[in-house]
Amino acid sequence: MYKEMYYHDDLENLAEEIVFEQIHELIQSGEQDFNQSDVNIQDIAAIALNNMPAKYVCNFLEKQNPGPNLREEVNDLKKYAKRQVIKAIKKVNKHPHD
Repeated sequence: MYKEMYYHDDLENLAEEIVFEQIHELIQSGEQDFNQSDVNIQDIAAIALNNMPAKYVCNFLEKQNPGPNLREEVNDLKKYAKRQVIKAIKKVNKHPHD
């Protein structure tokens, strides 16, 4: 309820986009074997995101043209996200959401 009072579409957690980017890259590369159903993808994303630090940005320019510090943080987050996504895939493969 309160979020709607103040929230605008410009506020974004970059970690979410990065996790889905890593999932997509792993699907495209075939590096990891897992069921790619919508439910499994969502489970993998949720597990990975629960282990990721949030990285919020709130303006369009920052998202489109990040400064050097943000770029470095995003690159570090991508590496960390890939590790977290791979761990999440293993967990979902071992205990699929039925």
